[in-house]
Amino acid sequence: MAARAGCVAGLRPTALSKRNGINESTLNVAPMLARQAHIVTSARQMPDGAVKPAVRSGVLRQVLHSGVPRPCLAVVLRAFEGGGAQRDIILLCNALAAKGVNVTVLALHQDGPLRSLLDPAVCVTAIPGRQLRYAIPGLRRVIRQIEPAVVVSSEAGLNLCTLIAVRSMPRRHRPKLVLREVGSPSIALHRDPYRSNRIAYRILRLLYRRADRIVTLTEGARRDLEQNFAVPEAMIAVMGANAVIPPAMAERLRRCDGETGREPDLIVSVGRLSPEKDHRTLLRAMTLLPADCRYRLAIVGQGSERAALEKLARAYGLAERVIFVGQVPDPFVWMMRARLAICSSIYEGLCNAVIEALACGTPVVSTDCPYGPREILQGGRYGTLTPIGDAAAMANAIAGAMQRIPDRQALIDRGMQYTAAAAAERFLEIIADLHPAPFAVQRMLAAE
Repeated sequence: MAARAGCVAGLRPTALSKRNGINESTLNVAPMLARQAHIVTSARQMPDGAVKPAVRSGVLRQVLHSGVPRPCLAVVLRAFEGGGAQRDIILLCNALAAKGVNVTVLALHQDGPLRSLLDPAVCVTAIPGRQLRYAIPGLRRVIRQIEPAVVVSSEAGLNLCTLIAVRSMPRRHRPKLVLREVGSPSIALHRDPYRSNRIAYRILRLLYRRADRIVTLTEGARRDLEQNFAVPEAMIAVMGANAVIPPAMAERLRRCDGETGREPDLIVSVGRLSPEKDHRTLLRAMTLLPADCRYRLAIVGQGSERAALEKLARAYGLAERVIFVGQVPDPFVWMMRARLAICSSIYEGLCNAVIEALACGTPVVSTDCPYGPREILQGGRYGTLTPIGDAAAMANAIAGAMQRIPDRQALIDRGMQYTAAAAAERFLEIIADLHPAPFAVQRMLAAE
């Protein structure tokens, strides 16, 4: 163990680049990350013994009220904007706060369209630096000031910065570190739309194991980290739930009959307009539908591909049938109206849009992309899976789904397994042994 630690500790940025195919110009894009990577690799990691929470909730309540402080969880966020990964961590913060956890969001940018989703009970603290590559010293300083029990981060670039900030702190001041892997790591390593994330994944192949816990959204991502990122199995926990459906929406969906407001010809696709979502295959599939198939396609989302996709829709003669809605604050409105929801992605971290559709009782056609859709749809039990990039297969699946009468209640029941409350309970379960006093206490009290 010592020999291996010494070998890793001796790696300089140049050695990192040779082993991972990172050239000098790439390292220059993130100089702070490259200069400080050796700090993390040189830190010795002591094994943590798992502490089982007490079984008597009465004892736990006595402990909580006799001086054990409320939990303090710091969640690192780049900004209050983005897609599913950003939205679900905000909803998770809200749900944890509702269970009595003292949550603080550490944000590079404190404003954005998703800020309105955050519960006022959740504190927000600014990270000095405002740009990711310059944020490490400021992040480390803020963590020292608020002294959280656990720090949580999501997304590859942010995960790397947070890992460096935490692992370079003195051991006596170092909180436990939980990194959420919200993507498909091996694929995102090459195809993530953000260059900073692609660079970060290359370095994380060495450093991911330096966290205290890695949380994945899918079993596929767990296997990926074990096989391709050398993360020990014992370090990884699979959520099995995700904070997709907030409490107010869950209550609204429980009162909905699944039929009111449906538009029989409306097909909806929700997601960022970027290459990995492969809307081009979706548009090609639309041209292959039978001539007697009546439909309108609403593409909901914003991104770099919008202009090109609008041009392609016109070239395919679909201008009268396809509308580009742009970003919307509430995708459930569209899912509740739709006859069918489509996911055409090349890869997904989970695919919240599929869950949102199911929770609304809306049938789904999705590519069988790694890793989320197959797991959410349970291999095709709750929706139709088609090969990636196969427009003809997608067209056949769409035509068939438009003809079938769905079992809406079965779809709703499956989608409602991804509520924010369920995700918060699972998350507390995962981190309870990292800081048993007081997170194990909090989890038991929240369950009462």
